[in-house]
Amino acid sequence: MISIPKGRLSGPWPAYILIVLTVVIIYGNTFHHKFVFDDIGQITNNRSIRDLNHYFSLDRLFTPRGVVNFTFALNYHFGALKVFGYHLVNIVIHILNGLLVYFLSLTVFRCAFHPSQSSKANPSTFSSIPWMSLFAALIFVAHPIQTQAVTYTVQRYASMAAFFYMASVLFYLKGRLKQEGVNEGKPSKENKSQVFVFYILSSVCGMLAFLSKENSASLPGIILLVEYLLVDRTWRGWKKRLPWFAVAVALWAFFVVAVLIFRKGGADFGALFEDVSGSINVAGRVGRWQYLCTQFNVIVIYIRLLFVPIKQNLDYAYAFKKGFFDGYTPLAFLFLAGLIGIGIREVKRRPVISLGIFWFFITLSVESSVIPIRDAIFEHRLYLPMFGFSLVVSTVLFSMFLTKRFWAVLLSVIIVIALGTAAFRRNNVWRDDITLWADVVSKNPQNWRGRTNLGLAMRTEGWTELAIEQYLKALRLNPEYAGAHLNLANALRDLGQTEKAIAHYREALRLDPDSAFAHNNLGVALVERGQTEKGIEHYLVALRIKPDYASAHNNLGLALEKQGRLDEAVAHYREALQITPYYLSAHYNLGNVLLKQGKLDQAIEQYREVLKLNPVNADAQNNLG
Repeated sequence: MISIPKGRLSGPWPAYILIVLTVVIIYGNTFHHKFVFDDIGQITNNRSIRDLNHYFSLDRLFTPRGVVNFTFALNYHFGALKVFGYHLVNIVIHILNGLLVYFLSLTVFRCAFHPSQSSKANPSTFSSIPWMSLFAALIFVAHPIQTQAVTYTVQRYASMAAFFYMASVLFYLKGRLKQEGVNEGKPSKENKSQVFVFYILSSVCGMLAFLSKENSASLPGIILLVEYLLVDRTWRGWKKRLPWFAVAVALWAFFVVAVLIFRKGGADFGALFEDVSGSINVAGRVGRWQYLCTQFNVIVIYIRLLFVPIKQNLDYAYAFKKGFFDGYTPLAFLFLAGLIGIGIREVKRRPVISLGIFWFFITLSVESSVIPIRDAIFEHRLYLPMFGFSLVVSTVLFSMFLTKRFWAVLLSVIIVIALGTAAFRRNNVWRDDITLWADVVSKNPQNWRGRTNLGLAMRTEGWTELAIEQYLKALRLNPEYAGAHLNLANALRDLGQTEKAIAHYREALRLDPDSAFAHNNLGVALVERGQTEKGIEHYLVALRIKPDYASAHNNLGLALEKQGRLDEAVAHYREALQITPYYLSAHYNLGNVLLKQGKLDQAIEQYREVLKLNPVNADAQNNLG
């Protein structure tokens, strides 16, 4: 057996410290970044995370992404909506993933370069394993592509899924190596209880990975890959294990289908695998073949971003391809086929290279294959595939300097510093919605979705005139974008230009008749113009489209109150509070109606609820007095 020399810097504790320090230094500037984009819907306005007790049931946890939502509920329980705690948890998860990459890399390298596995194993390479594993982990945590999964709070979905996914693979490998005695170079008497524990841990982590994010459905493919490349390539061994693998894959498929269908109420896989990106959408449906052809191009972009991470963008606004011969699709396909060919060629000679290449493709397979998702490209989808890239780069670098490890280490340090600096700078873009969408627009001035979201951020800050400019630019780029019409109408109503606002609300509904938000806001504008009955009609339509729309219930209550229909108004205010218990306006409006009805005790209760939420609310204080 060849032992691995452990110098002061190549030992485990210095490696742990370096990984932790690298993450803290790179992400130390993000603790007070605001919630942005989908954080608002999934965290700030998500009423389900405000009651931790909801998550102490299997029914709540055994839903797609239920595990991560539970962590958001924990964040809310201990810190409400203070951003520090959410960012802290994301950073801790990233640190844990860095440590997992280190442990998993150690295991992979020891298997692949051990003389018992390869007659061509080089002692110099084997002695470099601690350095190679550390470098792989540092690439993983320092690469700027990872910022979207770490700094963008809601993408904890990607980082937590990766944690359980890699832990599942690691536990499986540990169990198999214990079972086969690979580390000793010969079969040994296995400790059956330990092997059983490793397999149970692998299974549990696999399930938790899928309950964190659905891209973890690819896990069986990776398990089979590491079994073949690192443990046993003999037909004799596989013949014995194929029945067990078949049973395991069947059980996994049953688990996936049970979670997707029985807990989501249907099998619309395109919707199930969508990223949380409600505000970014494409018009119409994209066919499976079109989506696959688009992904050939997208994967090439992903690879470019891994090697040259410049011009990163939240919203690439990448257009879907019409077919195989649209644009550079044939060249992209040939490039990817060549890369897979390299992976096949290196199976016997350098299995780690093969593992890295196939890990990249398999972990991307759910989101970059034939399952159409609304958005062609998102950087956080590279969080888990990054492990494969890290393995390949580390292996190639240290293979180039077999007898001159100093130069390999020096070059590794330079690469990590360069990546970390880029990641630190990239984090500044995520400071708030304005910096985020200004970055999107600066890199692609023709991005009408980016301009619309930049306008929305500006309006939130009170910069209504500047917001209108962005909406108008978005409509010049795409006059058929309903979202720009809707947001422009809201801004015009802020300025008192109600007639112009109504015209744009109607245009938004012409383009998107099922927009509950447009119906609700048009109802508000009509009520302001004295057309209360027409406003009520639009509120009712909004509630037919979206029954749990708290704002529409509150607005309908106001309109009914104006008509003297107080009992009906009370019912809708209470419905709004049933949906959103912390809805300040609904508490205040309900208090006013109860006061009109002479129900003083109940009115007092509502005004006190308002003052709990906002102690300086002068109207509530006055009415309570």
